Amino acid sequence: MEFHSNSIETFLAIVRAQTISGAAGELHVAQTTVSQRIKVLEKEFGIRLFERGKGIKKITLTPMGEEFYKLAEEWMRIEQEANLLRIQGPRLSLNVGTVNSFNALIIPTVVTDLISNKTPLKLQIYTSHSDQLYSEIEKRYLDVGYSLKERIHPNVTVEKFFTSPMVVLQSSNVSEYSDEHLHPRDLDPDYELFMPWGLEYQSWHDYWWSSSISSQVKLDSTHLLLHLLKGSLYWAIVPKSLADLALENGTFKVSGLSYPPPDYTVYRLTHVKQSSLKKQSIEIWNKTFSTYF
Repeated sequence: MEFHSNSIETFLAIVRAQTISGAAGELHVAQTTVSQRIKVLEKEFGIRLFERGKGIKKITLTPMGEEFYKLAEEWMRIEQEANLLRIQGPRLSLNVGTVNSFNALIIPTVVTDLISNKTPLKLQIYTSHSDQLYSEIEKRYLDVGYSLKERIHPNVTVEKFFTSPMVVLQSSNVSEYSDEHLHPRDLDPDYELFMPWGLEYQSWHDYWWSSSISSQVKLDSTHLLLHLLKGSLYWAIVPKSLADLALENGTFKVSGLSYPPPDYTVYRLTHVKQSSLKKQSIEIWNKTFSTYF
């Protein structure tokens, strides 16, 4: 174990410094030590990690080296967590992954609540795409995920968690909820700011504005969406929960649709098997959420 730790740490140092001498300086060892560790590492795994040749000043990774780099970073992360466990004992921790829109709508409120109540839960929050979240839950990179897609997966428990009706959001001189219900045909697609709200929404959107009529601006950031809407002629179809947030921070007009799209739906993902500590962490996380749902 000690051999692998030193060798992998040396490998990562070379990647950062791009030179043997730079890595040696960072690790406070001789250059010969750095070279020897890499030779032993390559022999151990039977692969060549770095491109070598005359006239090459900066060291670059081989294709196998690039793949090994991903594993090396994960190895060091796991070792660091194991060391913390050995030194500090068991700790409640949770890795949460979410699509961008749900991250903007709900997550900040929940995290603020956890912090203000000094909950003994170490949190890491990540933003990912819906499909990627399933893979990250399965590999246990994440403990809880919030996706816009419902999929059947043998190792992932999927639950419908949050829904919100969809409305039209436009800039306005005053903040208001309009009694008007717009027909989709009344909305000019040339002025649409498009956000991908899931497969059902995409099907609804393609029905009213065929895929051949492409929106001028497509986004995946709710913060950028609200920024571009302010003071402009653009419009967007968003979850009502996001429209509520927009009205708190600017002047917008919110209108319903005479033929509305399916509700914005978020699915909660967890691994089918959890350790007792993870179950306890998820229970604390879910209890905080239950305050708002």
